[in-house]
Amino acid sequence: MIRPGAHRRWGAGSWTTAWGLLLLSAVAVCAQQHPDLSGYWELRYDSQNIPQASLTPEAMASGPAQIRHDIEAVRWCNPIGMPAIMADRSGIDLRQSPSVIGIVAKPQSSARYIYLDGRSHPEKDELDPTTNGHSIGRWEGDVLVVDTVGFNDRGVARLPGGGARTQNSHLTERYRLLDNGQRLDVTFTWEDAKVFTKPYTYEYRYYRIPEIGEPRIFACNANDAQRAKFLMEPPPGR
Repeated sequence: MIRPGAHRRWGAGSWTTAWGLLLLSAVAVCAQQHPDLSGYWELRYDSQNIPQASLTPEAMASGPAQIRHDIEAVRWCNPIGMPAIMADRSGIDLRQSPSVIGIVAKPQSSARYIYLDGRSHPEKDELDPTTNGHSIGRWEGDVLVVDTVGFNDRGVARLPGGGARTQNSHLTERYRLLDNGQRLDVTFTWEDAKVFTKPYTYEYRYYRIPEIGEPRIFACNANDAQRAKFLMEPPPGR
């Protein structure tokens, strides 16, 4: 507690320092009220619960073209984006602060950011679509609920159980830290009237690991002719 009259002996710099420390303490207290999801996380062989998506006739008809689109995205080293970034078997690096979460994966991809500072999504005409979309999060008790919109059509857009993300897709994720912080369960629910006849949900279980081997991001050379041939041409014997 600051004693009455103490302000007479303090200069402006001292008051700035005191209030800065007070605000930092308040931020730290707020952060401690929620689980810290920071760490290295990997998927195991039995970590994915992926039912078949219920697709519209339009989405089913576009399947072959979508497969070709995604192969081209990998061939040209495009950022893979959501949902592929969260399905990386090499592990992901997740870092949490009170205002934002950052997620980095090894495949060719942009870092993903989930904003926790209370902001809303930008207006549609002001939102620049990206492969990861625009993500905002809120806490419901110990569960982090993440809302994402604003996707573009670049990268690997296919979803695990069928269909693909589009510019109209809406993704809701729910993150739960379990087993004394050693397991992170995430459910993904996609909504898009042109792709799904009903919301499509699947779940991943990530397990904490002590580190991720280097390099953290795999190199991708779009000018490698042998790599391009391997990706774009049918295997021998077909």
